[in-house]
Amino acid sequence: MIKETVKTLFLVIAMYYLFIFESSYLPFFTCFSFIVLFVLAVNLLEEPQGRLGIISAFFLGLMIDIFSTHLIGLVALSLLFLSLLLKFILFKYVRIPSLPWMPKI
Repeated sequence: MIKETVKTLFLVIAMYYLFIFESSYLPFFTCFSFIVLFVLAVNLLEEPQGRLGIISAFFLGLMIDIFSTHLIGLVALSLLFLSLLLKFILFKYVRIPSLPWMPKI
């Protein structure tokens, strides 16, 4: 229970600082997004049955939508769809062997 809470708290803090960094220092680089890379990394490092990557993708999308000129929910649903698609592909088609050096979220 405490391990899950610490993991969630760490991800929330990392998402907040990543969002602040990208929205303040990288507003003109529209072809590259650290947030999309963060969502991909969380979903790849998490178990295929886990829900933390899906929840983090949705809330990061909402944070982007609140401070952008797009419609509310557009980026949130896009990141949610990307996360669900990645989870489906990993669950259905990919078997990753357990590597001791690979960190698990």
